[in-house]
Amino acid sequence: MSTAELKNSLITHINQINDEFPLNALRTIIESKSHSTTNTYLEEYNNELLIAEEEIEKGNYFSHQEVKDRMKQWKKN
Repeated sequence: MSTAELKNSLITHINQINDEFPLNALRTIIESKSHSTTNTYLEEYNNELLIAEEEIEKGNYFSHQEVKDRMKQWKKN
């Protein structure tokens, strides 16, 4: 199947979907591929890791037990 045929086939299938959830999932996949290159993704990922490490060094984190306790509280509400 050529690229053009594949695109047309996908368009046909997408036009038959009436549920918002799979359409949003497809949009997310397509946007992630069309707006972001691998290098950009890696740069963003590494930047997020640096930010997270800085937050940990500042003490801005929750222990595993604290997270579990918070989840219990959320379930009660």
